[in-house]
Amino acid sequence: ACLDVGCSLGIISAALSPHFKSMVGVDVDRPAVYQAVETSARRGAETSLSHYALGSGHSLPFADASFDVVICAQVYEHVTDQPALAREVERVLRTGGVCFFSGPNRLAVIEEHYWLPFLSWLPRPLASAYMRLFKRGQAYDAYPLFYGQIRRLWRNFEIHDYTWRMLRQPQRFGVGERVEKHPWLSAIPDGVLRGLPPFYPNHNWTMVKR
Repeated sequence: ACLDVGCSLGIISAALSPHFKSMVGVDVDRPAVYQAVETSARRGAETSLSHYALGSGHSLPFADASFDVVICAQVYEHVTDQPALAREVERVLRTGGVCFFSGPNRLAVIEEHYWLPFLSWLPRPLASAYMRLFKRGQAYDAYPLFYGQIRRLWRNFEIHDYTWRMLRQPQRFGVGERVEKHPWLSAIPDGVLRGLPPFYPNHNWTMVKR
């Protein structure tokens, strides 16, 4: 069984459902969840094993050790209580279960929600003023962490970092379009790149529950 935390419209859930006996997506966004349900119904048997639920990553509506795999992709930075999210992911995973985590680094040069350089580097009041200046919104509502903080957030897991492989083989991992937006990465030698995780714009890990 697989759980997609922060499933939104269910795109990841639908793509992964053929590979699991049961696929569950959960999100706090009611309209997005309803749309995911409708899309699943239209596709019929292709996603017949996909189910969707309303719920928060702070308090997942599932029993302990319910899932073999959890997907937590581009979610943590939208959660105000990030330690609660980490605890809940750990709680619903079975021992030896795997979480795929993907999330931005606060040191990313280009903030990929609003595409403003150095936005996430700024204190929140300045970041919000920066957004208003360039008409990208009224307030900066993402909460990305620094690399060390993200590692501490998931400290109860055994972490396997795939980020540098994805940067070197973007087509293999389906991230070619995203990596192309950072052309300077291709100029960094492999040995140097593997030693720079604190500066990766986005982290991509498989994390095993001990």
